[in-house]
Amino acid sequence: MSLCYLKTGRVFSMANRKPRVGLVVTIMPPGYPPIVLLDVERTGDVALSLIALRFHRRATFDVVEASVKRSLDGLVDASGHWDHEVEQELSNVCVCERMPKMLTPRNEADAEGQTALWAMKLLLRLGLGVAPVASGAG
Repeated sequence: MSLCYLKTGRVFSMANRKPRVGLVVTIMPPGYPPIVLLDVERTGDVALSLIALRFHRRATFDVVEASVKRSLDGLVDASGHWDHEVEQELSNVCVCERMPKMLTPRNEADAEGQTALWAMKLLLRLGLGVAPVASGAG
């Protein structure tokens, strides 16, 4: 997992007069190609959808990095919308899957168990099924 600044030069590049930050999470499921989750800093009431880059085959770091950069640059160029043209450009290396409404507003983030619920939903949506875990000690 890492954070990066979005490219400059557009209104969307800034959030609260500071460079907007992107979150990049690389998931390496054993025996499967990588999945990269992209999200960006959210300000105000506007909620962007999370996007997953699902690579068709094992990919080198350079291919993953170039795909992430192209996706985030396209987001900035499209004023905060995931760019369909960029998705087409990347279609030979990965599928771009939008995940709207995966994260709820920040004011609900502190609700008991909400973070674990988000994690379970995300794992299931990514096809990385999980077994239920009993809470508490026997």
